[in-house]
Amino acid sequence: MSPLEILSHVRHTPFEPFRLILLDGAKYDIRRADQCMVMKREVVIGVPDRAGELIEYMLKFHYHVVVRVEPLPVPETPAASA
Repeated sequence: MSPLEILSHVRHTPFEPFRLILLDGAKYDIRRADQCMVMKREVVIGVPDRAGELIEYMLKFHYHVVVRVEPLPVPETPAASA
Protein backbone atom coordinates (compact mmCIF):
# COMPACT_ATOMS: atom_id res chain seq x y z
CA MET A 1 0.00 0.00 0.00
CA SER A 2 1.32 3.46 -0.77
CA PRO A 3 1.93 6.04 1.96
CA LEU A 4 -0.54 8.39 0.27
CA GLU A 5 -3.31 5.77 0.51
CA ILE A 6 -2.70 5.40 4.24
CA LEU A 7 -2.43 9.17 4.66
CA SER A 8 -5.82 9.65 3.00
CA HIS A 9 -7.40 7.60 5.82
CA VAL A 10 -5.58 9.63 8.48
CA ARG A 11 -6.64 12.95 6.94
CA HIS A 12 -10.22 12.01 6.10
CA THR A 13 -12.65 14.64 7.39
CA PRO A 14 -14.44 13.86 9.57
CA PHE A 15 -11.96 11.27 10.83
CA GLU A 16 -13.25 7.69 10.70
CA PRO A 17 -11.46 5.06 12.82
CA PHE A 18 -9.72 2.34 10.80
CA ARG A 19 -7.66 -0.82 11.19
CA LEU A 20 -4.29 -1.46 9.55
CA ILE A 21 -3.78 -5.09 8.50
CA LEU A 22 -0.13 -6.13 8.05
CA LEU A 23 1.48 -8.91 5.99
CA ASP A 24 2.04 -11.06 9.09
CA GLY A 25 -1.65 -10.80 10.04
CA ALA A 26 -1.12 -8.23 12.80
CA LYS A 27 -3.97 -5.72 13.19
CA TYR A 28 -3.72 -2.24 14.66
CA ASP A 29 -6.73 -0.07 15.37
CA ILE A 30 -6.32 3.64 14.68
CA ARG A 31 -9.04 5.40 16.67
CA ARG A 32 -7.68 8.96 16.42
CA ALA A 33 -5.80 10.75 13.65
CA ASP A 34 -2.95 11.67 16.00
CA GLN A 35 -2.30 7.98 16.60
CA CYS A 36 -0.81 7.44 13.12
CA MET A 37 2.03 9.32 11.45
CA VAL A 38 2.73 8.55 7.79
CA MET A 39 6.26 9.35 6.68
CA LYS A 40 7.94 9.00 3.30
CA ARG A 41 9.11 5.42 3.89
CA GLU A 42 7.51 4.36 7.16
CA VAL A 43 4.36 4.44 9.22
CA VAL A 44 4.57 5.15 12.95
CA ILE A 45 1.61 4.23 15.11
CA GLY A 46 0.98 4.85 18.77
CA VAL A 47 -0.35 1.81 20.60
CA PRO A 48 -2.64 2.98 23.43
CA ASP A 49 -2.64 1.72 26.99
CA ARG A 50 -5.52 -0.46 28.22
CA ALA A 51 -7.59 2.58 29.14
CA GLY A 52 -7.12 3.94 25.63
CA GLU A 53 -6.18 7.37 26.92
CA LEU A 54 -2.39 7.47 26.59
CA ILE A 55 0.05 6.03 24.09
CA GLU A 56 1.95 3.19 25.77
CA TYR A 57 4.50 2.59 23.00
CA MET A 58 5.21 3.33 19.36
CA LEU A 59 5.58 0.92 16.44
CA LYS A 60 7.37 1.77 13.23
CA PHE A 61 7.15 -0.26 10.04
CA HIS A 62 7.62 0.16 6.31
CA TYR A 63 4.37 1.04 4.57
CA HIS A 64 4.71 -1.88 2.13
CA VAL A 65 3.87 -4.34 4.95
CA VAL A 66 0.38 -2.79 5.18
CA VAL A 67 -1.80 -5.02 3.00
CA ARG A 68 -5.11 -3.27 3.60
CA VAL A 69 -7.07 -0.76 5.64
CA GLU A 70 -10.49 -1.63 7.04
CA PRO A 71 -13.00 0.76 8.60
CA LEU A 72 -13.70 0.20 12.28
CA PRO A 73 -17.33 0.02 13.33
CA VAL A 74 -18.44 3.26 14.94
CA PRO A 75 -20.21 2.61 18.25
CA GLU A 76 -23.83 3.67 18.03
CA THR A 77 -24.99 6.36 20.38
CA PRO A 78 -28.29 5.64 22.11
CA ALA A 79 -31.20 7.43 20.51
CA ALA A 80 -32.48 10.35 22.52
CA SER A 81 -35.74 9.50 24.14
CA ALA A 82 -38.58 11.85 23.36
